[in-house]
Amino acid sequence: MKTKFFLLVAFFALISSSVSAQFYNRKKVAITEVVDKSGDVADGTKMFIRSALTDAITNSDGYEGYAQISFLSLEMNFDKTGNISNATLTYIKKQMMEYILVSEVTPLDKRTVLLSARIVNTASGRIVASSSVRTYASIDYLRPACNTLAYKLVGAI
Repeated sequence: MKTKFFLLVAFFALISSSVSAQFYNRKKVAITEVVDKSGDVADGTKMFIRSALTDAITNSDGYEGYAQISFLSLEMNFDKTGNISNATLTYIKKQMMEYILVSEVTPLDKRTVLLSARIVNTASGRIVASSSVRTYASIDYLRPACNTLAYKLVGAI
């Protein structure tokens, strides 16, 4: 009877350690506001893009997406090279995020946009993945384009 009890306890300990290891090995990605340097993209479209990227990252195995839960409306400041400021990286590090997803939407004409995104390591500031997708600026096309973009990015880290 004691042997069965110890085997049962060992089995549950093994399962719980496996589950907790999977939980702790997940990469935390902070998803920031979508940048529109031209100012021509509607706020609703930018919110939709961010939501679609958040869904795609969060639904990827091994990743947790965070949509500025405690970032107090974190604003991204870019220099000409597209890097994030040191102050912003320091703040995100304090939030325990390993990575940050920085995305941008650029209108190419009245019907198409270019979605660009980078995943930046918050500890080093190094861009670990970067990709772009050209798509129509319609909701029907934006979600699949965001999924494609997110999967290209998470496959690289």
